[in-house]
Amino acid sequence: MTNPNPNNAPPSRWRRRLAQEPPPNANVADSYFEKLMKYIPADIVAAYVALDGILKEGANDPVWLTWAVFLALLVLTPFYICYRKTDPPGLTFSKTFHWVASTVAFAVWVFALGGPFAVTFAWYKPVYGSVLLIITTLTLPVLESIFYGGNPPTPPAAPVLPAEPAILTAPVPPETPTLPTAPPQSPEDPPGGAE
Repeated sequence: MTNPNPNNAPPSRWRRRLAQEPPPNANVADSYFEKLMKYIPADIVAAYVALDGILKEGANDPVWLTWAVFLALLVLTPFYICYRKTDPPGLTFSKTFHWVASTVAFAVWVFALGGPFAVTFAWYKPVYGSVLLIITTLTLPVLESIFYGGNPPTPPAAPVLPAEPAILTAPVPPETPTLPTAPPQSPEDPPGGAE
């Protein structure tokens, strides 16, 4: 396999154009489940867990409602990544890998938990979710290295905001210490005093 950047040459115009946002941090000791969770925003996970708990309490809720919750959060995930979790906010090409990986990771995570899949499909077994979870967790880092070429780009610097306009006021001179002075003499007093 050849090095995509021999002799540390500057990245080509094509490579700069395809540069992606940096991936989330991962620890080598993490389990497959924990590695996958690093791609999904915590707020999306918390929302799904809370809504899933509410739906499980009402045992006779319609199946379409579990699908609606899953699909709503699945659609929300890329927008949440692009507008809430990255700076500057917005959909840009450089964030493509990050939001796609997060969306896929969320779908696989819900599939591994069972979610609406376990309720709807008779063929679903928890082992399918475990297998897909492991394969996805191994695939995402490989795709990451393909997109980043081994060197994730540094995140863009925060924009520098212009300084606040100065308030126009008269300059205040620095305070100078005052020395004690002798009392003023009146014009009738001769210098040296009266004899």
